[in-house]
Amino acid sequence: MTEPDIVPSKLKTNINFKVIACIISAVFVFHIYVNYFSNPADTDIIISIFSFMNPLAVTIASFITAVKYIDAGIYRKAYISLGFAYLMIFLGEITYLIYDLFLGIDPYPSIADIFFFLQYPLALAYLIFNIRFFSSFSNRYKIWVITLPALILISYSTNAFAELGEYGFDFYYGLLFVASSSLVLAFAVLGATIFRDGLLGKAWTVLVIGILSWIIGDIWYYYLELFGEFDLTHPVNLFWYGGYWIIIYALYKHKKTI
Repeated sequence: MTEPDIVPSKLKTNINFKVIACIISAVFVFHIYVNYFSNPADTDIIISIFSFMNPLAVTIASFITAVKYIDAGIYRKAYISLGFAYLMIFLGEITYLIYDLFLGIDPYPSIADIFFFLQYPLALAYLIFNIRFFSSFSNRYKIWVITLPALILISYSTNAFAELGEYGFDFYYGLLFVASSSLVLAFAVLGATIFRDGLLGKAWTVLVIGILSWIIGDIWYYYLELFGEFDLTHPVNLFWYGGYWIIIYALYKHKKTI
């Protein structure tokens, strides 16, 4: 579909980048406080509660935005997809919490991964709805969404074989998630590139940046699991927290323009 000739001025939302800076600062402050100043006995509980409350907040904000677009089919579908993507993360985090803190069972792999996996096709649907509506999917774009995931998968495969010494279950299981998250990452970068000129407004661009932060955290997480280095206090949480809060801010600004 070709780009529209006229973009309503209300889409050209001003984003206060001081708020973005405050979000990033708050994420660091929270991480430092929980890991170095809170009661060590409470650290895992605090992080776990925070981890499932954040995607729940994004879910609610996404569905509210979808309701605002009740008469605009493409946008309604996009934000419903985004809402369900984060609902899957919420359900995954709850399941992860039950396995880790209450059952004392290693949550990777577990039933939680079913929910975590479902986030990717739903997030991808959100990005594709917006990208295809405002820009034709050129060969250059197709090359990009193939090349970036391929490079990430080559890197993961090389490191996985070096660590595991074989291409067994752990390798292919991790590969499935890395492939899915890297594909979303490629489309998120593509979306940020398309939206940066203001066609969709800065709110969309910032939202995609939030998705980028979240997906980078996911890819890093699967590398950490590969080497057995992940725990609830790991700095990878910074990317997830920052991504959630930035998306919530972008959705708030976006809703104000509708």
